[in-house]
Amino acid sequence: MKTPSFFTRLALLLPLLFLSSQAAAQQWYHVELVVFERLSGINAEFWPTMNQIRSGNLSPQMSNTQIQPASVNTLTGVAQQLRNSSNYRVHYHKAWQQPILSKGSAKSIQVNSDNGLIEGAIKLYRVSYLHADIDVWFKENGSTARNWSAASPEGVDLGGQRNPRLSQIRRIRSKELTYFDHPRVAAILQLTPVAAPASAVSKTPESYSLPETEEASEGQ
Repeated sequence: MKTPSFFTRLALLLPLLFLSSQAAAQQWYHVELVVFERLSGINAEFWPTMNQIRSGNLSPQMSNTQIQPASVNTLTGVAQQLRNSSNYRVHYHKAWQQPILSKGSAKSIQVNSDNGLIEGAIKLYRVSYLHADIDVWFKENGSTARNWSAASPEGVDLGGQRNPRLSQIRRIRSKELTYFDHPRVAAILQLTPVAAPASAVSKTPESYSLPETEEASEGQ
């Protein structure tokens, strides 16, 4: 059986090298997100029925080639100002690092607060520009809503909890604060470019080597 030539093996190896170089070339970002409650929000009778909650494919605690944990730092001052105010209550403040991929390749990140009141996901992707798609619920009402006067004048069972929902898609700019406004629950996001973490860069090229000469394969 004839051994593949130098050029055949080179042709098989090039796609692997290309894919790995693409992964290494992806721009990574430090992502920091604060989700907070506005205590002067409008009456809960106007909130939508909370049905299916969007879930993320990844979480800020994971460590792989798609996401890495990080310490909060860029929005620490902002979060502290919110905590010091009697008008707001911070429920979620976390950070992580990730590459920003195309819309079709990007995966959602879980947004779940430690107190269980914030649940949902955020998806960061690039379509010419950076975009953020956030979809989180503020679960302030734990019981099924029945006979809300404003929403159900006939006294019909609405069949579900009614809670504030922050669902927005925004174009964002790196290093700038992005504010997602809502009467009851709002969010602040910041992305800062960082170097790709060494633990997240694929080591695939190092496990392959080009054949030294064509003579080794032809002489078999």
